Amino acid sequence: MTVAAESIRRSDELQRFPMSWEEYIEADVVPSEYYGGALVVAAQPSQRHQDIQIRLYLALRQGLLPGTKVTQGWGWIPTGVREELGPDLMVHDETDEQRALSGVPHLVVEIVSSNRANDYVAKVQRYARWGAPCYWVVDPRDHEVVTMDLADGIYVQTGRFKRGEATLRYGDVEVPVDIDALLA
Repeated sequence: MTVAAESIRRSDELQRFPMSWEEYIEADVVPSEYYGGALVVAAQPSQRHQDIQIRLYLALRQGLLPGTKVTQGWGWIPTGVREELGPDLMVHDETDEQRALSGVPHLVVEIVSSNRANDYVAKVQRYARWGAPCYWVVDPRDHEVVTMDLADGIYVQTGRFKRGEATLRYGDVEVPVDIDALLA
C-alpha cells in the first residue's frame, strides 16, 4: 500500500493513515512511526528542535559507557511489538541492526513539539509498556527537562530542571547539562 502524496498535507498536527502492520512494513516509509493501527506522519522538526537535539546528543556522547551509543531519530520496534516509534534520541547497546532497534534502550528522549499530548501521554505509555528504563522529556515551550525512571511499569518523575546547571541521570550515567544553553 502506498500513501498518495496529495493526501499528506503540511501541518503542525499529526496525520494518521490507517493501515495494517504488514502494509506499514511493506510500504517502508522511513522516517515514520506506526502505532494505534496507523502510519503517523508529523511535520519536520523546527530549527530550534534540531538545535536542542544536537546539543543534547553531544552531551550524551560525552558520558557513553563502552558498548553503547546514542542515535538520533532512529526507529524502535521492540521484539514482539507491532508498532514503531522514532524517539528524538536513544542511548542503547551497540547493534548491527539497520531498520530499527529491537532491544530495549537505556534511555529514550523526546523533544516536545506542537503535539504535546503525544510526548506526555501516548509515548510515555508506550515507552513504559515497552520497558525503557529511563525517559526524558525536553520541553522548549515550558523551558524544562523532565526525567523519569520506570518503576513497577510506570514512569516516576526523578527530576524537573528549569534553569542553570543540572546533572541528568539515566541508570548510573550522569550527564551534566546547562539547561539554559540546551534550550536556547
